[in-house]
This record gives sequence, C-alpha cells and structure tokens, in this order.
Amino acid sequence: MGIKWTARLRVDFEMEDGASENLAQARLRTSVSRFQQYIESGETGTGSFVKQGSARVEIVAQGPTA
Repeated sequence: MGIKWTARLRVDFEMEDGASENLAQARLRTSVSRFQQYIESGETGTGSFVKQGSARVEIVAQGPTA
C-alpha cells in the first residue's frame, strides 16, 4: 500500500460587488472538484502517481465572513 497523505487547507476569497451567496457557493464547489481532479491527474494531465479515485476534497464549513 502506498503512502496516505492528508492536508488541511483554508480558502478565503472575495466575490465582486453584486455577486450572490449562491454564486460564491457554486464557485467553491467547482473549485473543489477541479482541485480533486488536479491532485489525481497532475499539472499536465499525464499522471501524478496518485491512485485514481483516491483523492477526496470536501467542504467542511463555509459562509460569509464578518
């Protein structure tokens, strides 16, 4: 069995004026999906030595900040 690796990330971003919370949530979900794909496929899409289907990226908490 290969090495299992874990990281905890914090992501903050600011939406343009007039953008809704729904749009912010959608942008975050899209980014999570792309990040998961990037971990498994690598920068060039030719592989990264990560087992396909093993990467899990989840949104633990989200919401507007004060």
